[in-house]
Amino acid sequence: MQPAGNGALPPLDAPRSVGGETSSAAPAADPWTGLKAVTAAPPPQRRQAPATSKIVPQRSVVASLGEARKPAPQSPVPGRGALENQTPSGYRTMPRSEAMCRTALRKMGVSFVDIDPVGSSKSCGIAHPVKITAIAKGVAMKPAATMNCAAAARISQWVEDEVKSAARWKLWKRPTAVLNASSYRCSRIAGSRTVSEHATGNALDVRGFAFSDGSVFDVEKKGFFSFREKSFQKAVRHSACRYFGTVLGPGYNYDHRDHLHLDAKNRRRVVCK
Repeated sequence: MQPAGNGALPPLDAPRSVGGETSSAAPAADPWTGLKAVTAAPPPQRRQAPATSKIVPQRSVVASLGEARKPAPQSPVPGRGALENQTPSGYRTMPRSEAMCRTALRKMGVSFVDIDPVGSSKSCGIAHPVKITAIAKGVAMKPAATMNCAAAARISQWVEDEVKSAARWKLWKRPTAVLNASSYRCSRIAGSRTVSEHATGNALDVRGFAFSDGSVFDVEKKGFFSFREKSFQKAVRHSACRYFGTVLGPGYNYDHRDHLHLDAKNRRRVVCK
């Protein structure tokens, strides 16, 4: 070693014992010197609702959302009341057979409306009446007739299949209306205590027919020389006996001198007079 002096190295520290051995190396610097102990911060807490705020139950929230999604209520129609008062007039439940009968009437070209039940006693009335304004395609009912649906269907079929054909071949005309003398009425058969088929809307009195040329045919006893008229009246009268339980007309008695009585009562033997 060189002697201490200018430019000479400083003297070494005395050797230290490490693990029983001596070492002349300088101690390593402590990497933790100068560090401070740090305490971990607590996790952030959720903000508490103010004491004055009111917690809304979940059900109320759902209800509020439902209310928000509902469309704004419409203003009621002027002059109308509750919903049941806005139901179309004449609407009511009815048996399946009545509904099917009305479907058949529409297919046959019958024009009708359902009306409220009619009746004045246990013997008189129609639970599901129809008001007929046209009995077949192109054939009106004048005036409109109130009947039960089944009887109206039979009359419509008779007019379509028999009256139109007889008018064409016997009179060379096209019928445009059946002239109604009587449909529903609460009455008894003349001279008896038996309730008439009119009392249940099961009968129609036909006083005549109107035709496209403006002429009118009246049901009555015809003169000897009224060949075509007699032939037409006989044809429609006899054909009606295949559709109805009772057919009564001029010549039967005085009460039936000016119309054909047709009723749809089911009988073992048809009354055709």
